[in-house]
Order: sequence, then C-alpha cells, then structure tokens
Amino acid sequence: MFRILLSIFFILIGLSLFAQKSYTLTGKVLDSQEEGSLPGATILLINKSDTIQKTGTITNELGSFNIKVKPGEYDFQVSFIGYKDIKKSITVDKTALDLGQFKLIENSEFLQEINITETLPPTKIKGDTTVFNPDAFKVNPDATAGELLAKMPGFYEVDGKLVVEGQEVAEILVDGKKFFGNNMNKALATIPNDIIKNIEVYEYKSDEEKFTGLKRNEEDKKTLNIVTSKKSKRLVFGDVAAGFGKDNRYGFDGNINSFSDNNSITLTAKSRDVNAPLKLSNRNFGNRSIDGNDIQDDSFGINYVNSKNKNDIEFSYEYGNQEYENKSSSVRNYTSDALLGQIQNSTNHSTNDNNDHRINLRVSLNSNPKHRLMLNTNISTTNRESNSNSISDTKINGNPLNSNNNHNSSENKNYNLYQTVNYSKKLGKQGRSLNLNAGFNYSNNESDGKQLSETLNESNEVSQSINRISDSKRKNTGVNAGISFSEPIGRKGFASLGYRFKFNEQKSDKYGYNFNESENSYSDLDELTTNNFENSSIRNAGRFSYNLHGKTHGFSLGADFEMTTLKNEESFPNQTDFNKDFFSFKPYVRYSLNLKNQKRINLNYMSRTTTPNIRDLQEVVDLSNPLYISTGNSELEQSNSHTLMALYSASNMKKGSHLSIHAMATSTNNTVGRRTIVAAKDTTINGLYFLPAGGQFSEPVNLDGQYSIGTSISYSFPLKKLKSKLNINTRGRFSHNPTFVNDKKAYTDSWNLNHGMTLSSNISEKIDFTFTSSSNYQKSNNTSNTGSEYLSQTTSLNMYWNFYKDLVFRTNASNNYQNNFSTNDVDNFWHLNLGLSTKVFKSKRGELSFTAYDILSKDDQRSHLVSDLYTADYYTNKLNKFYILTFSYKLRDGKGKGRKHRRGHGMYPSYGNYNMMM
Repeated sequence: MFRILLSIFFILIGLSLFAQKSYTLTGKVLDSQEEGSLPGATILLINKSDTIQKTGTITNELGSFNIKVKPGEYDFQVSFIGYKDIKKSITVDKTALDLGQFKLIENSEFLQEINITETLPPTKIKGDTTVFNPDAFKVNPDATAGELLAKMPGFYEVDGKLVVEGQEVAEILVDGKKFFGNNMNKALATIPNDIIKNIEVYEYKSDEEKFTGLKRNEEDKKTLNIVTSKKSKRLVFGDVAAGFGKDNRYGFDGNINSFSDNNSITLTAKSRDVNAPLKLSNRNFGNRSIDGNDIQDDSFGINYVNSKNKNDIEFSYEYGNQEYENKSSSVRNYTSDALLGQIQNSTNHSTNDNNDHRINLRVSLNSNPKHRLMLNTNISTTNRESNSNSISDTKINGNPLNSNNNHNSSENKNYNLYQTVNYSKKLGKQGRSLNLNAGFNYSNNESDGKQLSETLNESNEVSQSINRISDSKRKNTGVNAGISFSEPIGRKGFASLGYRFKFNEQKSDKYGYNFNESENSYSDLDELTTNNFENSSIRNAGRFSYNLHGKTHGFSLGADFEMTTLKNEESFPNQTDFNKDFFSFKPYVRYSLNLKNQKRINLNYMSRTTTPNIRDLQEVVDLSNPLYISTGNSELEQSNSHTLMALYSASNMKKGSHLSIHAMATSTNNTVGRRTIVAAKDTTINGLYFLPAGGQFSEPVNLDGQYSIGTSISYSFPLKKLKSKLNINTRGRFSHNPTFVNDKKAYTDSWNLNHGMTLSSNISEKIDFTFTSSSNYQKSNNTSNTGSEYLSQTTSLNMYWNFYKDLVFRTNASNNYQNNFSTNDVDNFWHLNLGLSTKVFKSKRGELSFTAYDILSKDDQRSHLVSDLYTADYYTNKLNKFYILTFSYKLRDGKGKGRKHRRGHGMYPSYGNYNMMM
C-alpha cells in the first residue's frame, strides 16, 4: 500500500511540473547602423539548470520575435549572419517579459571570410519605410536605376506610370532631394546602379503634410528615395557616350553629378540626329522599333540643390532645341450607323522646329520649427515653327466620296510664368496649424499661320478651296489665394477647414484673311475665322474634412463646395456675352485597413462635378481641317460623376512577393460628348459653314448614360529555380459611352482585356535578361452597327551577356502579331537589334560597342485605335538596317567606387546556408 501511495505522489509531482505554465518573451532585432529591422535573425535560449533544454525561433519580417518559455534562468543569444552575436543572461519569472531592442553590429572580418551561396530577404522594414537592398539583385554593371527597379519585388509599370506595392510613385528623390524638379524618368535614366546604396519606399506626403504631420484625404501614393553610396564627403559620378553610324548619323549623351551632404549638382547634355539609342538597354526597349523620321535633337540641363540649417534651395534649368519630321499614314473605318461603309485613307507629312527654355526655382525655409515659408517659381518659353501636309481620300461602299489636300504652316511664340508662395505656422497645440498660400500665373501666346486647302467631290470637281493666313494673340492672367486651418481631435484624428479663391482672365484676338486674286494680297477679312473675345472665371471654394489615422485603421470624410462664375464677351464678329454660374458639391469617403504581414485594404468613394471649360462654351468655329469642322456650345451644363475604388495589396518580405488587386467603377451624368452631323452631300451648316459630302460638323453636348467598370491584378514573385522575378499583370475594362450622330442617340460598348508577363533574371552580373509578353484584346459594339474587334500580341527579349572576358553581347528581339478582325487585316513581324561591345582600359570604365538596329528591315509599324465612331490603324515610318559605333565611359572619382556585395547575391531567402573560405 505504501508503494502505491508513493507512486501516486511522484506521478502527481511530475504532472504538476509538466503542466508548469509558460510565459512569453518578446523583443526586436535591428541593424545598429541603419536601425532597420533584421528578419530571419536567430533567437536561442539555453536553460542553465539543464543545458540539454534548448528552445529558439527566428524574427519575422518586422524583425520581431515572440517565444514562450517556462520560468527559470537562461543563457540568451541573438545571432545573424554577418553580425556579431549578442549574449546575456536572463531570468524568467511568472510574468511576460519584453526584452526590448537588440542592435547587432556588423562583423566586417567575418564577412570577408564568407561566401554566401544564398541571401537573406532583399527587403527590410525600417519604421514606415521599406528598404530594398540592391546587393540582393544581380544586374549588369552598366544598368541604371530603372533597370535595377525592374528586378525588385512589387515594382512594375502601367501606362507609363511607375507602381510599387500597388500604388503609383508620385516622386523620386535622390538622397532625399528632388531631381530636376520632379523629373522621374531622368532620375531613373541618370543614376547608375553601381552607386546606389539602397532604395527606400515610403508613403508620399505633400509639403503641408510634412510640416503639420497631418495626413490629408489625397489618394495614397508612394515616394521613392535613391540613397547613394557616398564613401567620402563628396561623390562624383557620371557617364558620357558618343557614336557615329550609317549615313553619317551621330549621337552624344552625357551627364556628370556631384553629391554631398549639403549640396548636389547635375549637368546633362545631349545631341543627336538619329532616334536610335547609342547602345542597347534592358529598360523600356525591345518591344518596338525605332522611329525612322529625321531628327536633330540638342539639349542641356543643370540641377542644383543646396541644404543648410533645414533650409533648401533647388534650382534647375533645361534647354532644348528639336527639329524633326513625321511621316505617317492611316486607314480609318467608320462603324457608326450614319458613317457605316466609309473608309478614309490618309497620308501625313509634317516638320517641326521647337526651341524651349525651362527654369524652376524652389526655396524652402524651415529653420524655425514653428514656421515654414516656401516659394516656387516656374518660367518657360517656347518658340515653334511647324509645317504639315495631309492628303486624304474617302470612299463609301467602294465609291469615291471626297478627297482633300490640306497644308498648314505656323509660327508660335509662348511665354509662361507661374509663382506660388506658401506659409505654414504651428499654433501651440500639437497638430493645430494654419496654412496660407497664394499664386500668380501669366502666359502670352502669339502665332501666325497659313492654310492652303482644296477639297474635291465624288465627281473629282473642286467643291472648296482655301487660301488664308491668320494672326492671333492670346493672353492669360490668373491669381489665387487660400487659407486652411487644422485642429486635432483626440489622439488620432483632426478636422480641417479651408477656403480658396481663384480668378482667371483670358483675352484673345484672332484674325483671318483670305487671298484676293485681283489685289494679289491677303486683304479679305474672313469673318468665319476672325473673333475677338474676353472671358473670365471666378471660383470660390470651401472644404471641410475629418481624418482619423491609426496604426490599423484610417478614415477620411469630407466635401468640397464650389461656386464658379464664367463670363464671356465677344466683340467680333458678333457682339454677344453670356454669364453662367455653376455650383458643385463633391463629397468623398476613404477607408484604409492595415492588416498583419504587410497586407492592406483601401476603399474610396468620391463624387466629382466638372464645369465646362471656356473653349467648349465659346461658339468659335475651328476650320483648320475642312473635313472636320467644330465649334463650342454656350448651353453646356456641368457633369456629375460617382466613383468607387477598392484596393487590396499584400507583400511577403521573406519570399520577395507582392500581390495587388484594384477595382474601380464610375458613372457620369451630363458627360460632355459630341453631337456630330455627317453630310450626305455638299451642304452648308447653319447657313455659314460649307461641309463637303462625307465631312463632319461637331459641337459639345451633354449626354447621359456613361459608365465604366475596370479591374487589375498584379502579382510578382521570385522563381527560385530560375533565379528570376516573374511579374504577372492582368487588366480588364468595360465602358458604356453615349454617341449622338445625325441627331440619333446610340451607345458604344467597349471591352478591353490586357494580360502581361515580365520575367527578370537575377542569375549573375554576367548574364542579365528581361523577357516580356503582352496580349491585348479590344472589342466594341455600337447599338446601331456591328462594331469592331482587334487582337495584338507582343513578345520580346532583352539580354546582356558577358560571354568571354571583356566581351559583351546585347540583343533586343521582339515578335508582334496584330489582327484586325473587322477588316481581316493580319500582320506578323519581327524586330531584331544586336550589339557587341568590349570593355577597355584597366579600370574597365570604357566601352567600345557596335550596334545594328532593325536588321530584319521592317519599314513601318502599326498601332490601333478604337473610338466611338470608328476604328483606325496608324502606320509610322521606322528606321531599319541602321548601325552605329559608340564609345562610352563611366566617370567616377575613385572614392565612391560603388556598391560592394556584402551579403551575397540572389533574391531567395535562406538562413545560415554559407560556406567558410579557408
């Protein structure tokens, strides 16, 4: 009996010990230098009373850890590849324990002895900022910032806009400063990959938000900051290239940059007489051929930024002189009922000479933390000369309808000035602020023109002849001022009230003179193209908004109230005037939900009221093309639209993947469409305007029933076995648009489906390729006709291959398939560009390259357009069988030698997989 009781006693003791409660240890692991989180760090605890008992975990994508242990004394250790371990003794009592932050110090000696076969995740979280590590992505040594971004997870381009994590990039900074104002394309093309330390992505904030700390109701966008690897107080870098090619064509392109902590300066210059790049690139190229029209393009630019005591001065100047010609042809098939059966073939030839100067000056005074003053000045001048000639031939059901030969020439001078002043003040309480702003704009335009036109009817007889010159002057002046006040409500919310006044005045004098044969001069005033008018607009706008922003939830609710008065006075050819008042109410609601693991949901509703512009209201006739005459409509009303948007995005920093799903629906009442009259025979519109058979006369009118629905899905992720990144993007859109032809209302339903795929390599610096495939399907039906259907598919390969020592092979190859089902017109063709280069000099900074473009000799390229009334195929002249020899050189100061690979290569996560080098 005693043995049985003893056995039960020890069993109960054992069960009580086994059931002993565990308690949670939490903490976070950071990089000591950059204070960014370190996902994947190893956490190990060893029980001092029994060293066999070990437990551990790794940090999540935020660098945090959470582990449960029983009470006792432990040896605690934090370790991470390339960093010195942290060891300490801890005691766990009967309570949860927050160990705080552990800042690991980099172990430089250890890193020199390690050859890491795989890398840690290519991104890390630093507060609200996602930091991308360029060392995790393998690009060729000549890559630019734009080519580097193509390798990174979550980055892609849609309709020419850079998108990251499902949101549009609103600005690109270099070391936290603007670059050429906000010229994002220039920054991506100018900054070389080898001087980039890291890429930072964070929420875009306006200047007012940065000062007040209060988030506005604007649509969420991103800021991208390129951090350079300055090894000393100043980093100097640049690239220059010069080439000479077939038919004595040449090109020069260069930039030099000097960056320091307090100031930076960039100089750019370009001169060329051919559209071909000096050497092949892997960014935004390869899926199209090169424009074969003649060109002379010269430009120069300077960008200077100075920062001292939190005060910034940014100045940029750009000069451009461009002479170019454009040769093209088109085939237009009309699908609307009144135009059904009409086919128009046209050829166009134009020459242009543009001379531009652009100056931007931005001053920001922030030395006093309670006050901020900002001044922004933009000045631009443009001188332009143009000549164009268009020849068209229109048939209906195969029979001649009309033909036209139209020549226009003009000289245009334009001057623009825009000045803004913004003052902000913090008013004691945290978050309470006052903002005052004012602006002034002025523009002056002067132009002289000449038109020679002859229209023939179906019998090949002259139905209209024009020989006219014109002279016009237009001035525009505007002033605006505004005030806003923000008041915090609670810890996470604030309310804002604002008022804005805007006044704009435009004066226009235009005179047309027809040629008088008897006097052999342009002395007959043409009242149809002569007009003198003054118009003005006065807008008073108020705004109320309430914003609530927490770590998880964000909410914005508000409305804009606007009263707009438009006035127009015409003194010639008719003495008329009109005054119109428009009132608009624009409510909006926004909600955002930040989930765990970098997942986010945004829901938006907005209502917009669009006031007709002065040009649409003025009943001034445009006769620049005798076959397409247009005028304004003073009876236009404002349009109202309602929009719903939803966005879901999810990022996995460990896997390097990103998913975004976007949906939008819009409905518009009183949309400004076009009322079109098609002449069945030669006729006169309103007793004034001659319109040949097949010609069109249009004016803006209000139409109901417009709506559209669209969605897009983008998913990017690494393919570990291929050592590449795959980005898949699918977009679909349906639109329902009203048309009004020959006083008959109809609706055009359009479907557009696009599916794209981009595979970017991450294999080696010696081989760098981008494979893309894009398919587009378009279909439209009009309730009064059969509509149109079109399919296009483009597949392209861009590749850089350092195949032997200093020899590099480059290629851009693409296949284009186009099928216009409406006309049974099928086109399938290839473009192929090849390049061979070699590195020169001991530093390998020089390169001599030979490039051959369009060696398969495709003379033109087709693009397709679908409109409510017609479908059109446009053919543009292309450069083929062109070759160029180019020398390029990288400028480096020898101190900023570029990025060194410190933690291995490749974008695939691994923890502790390394080899020691003896």
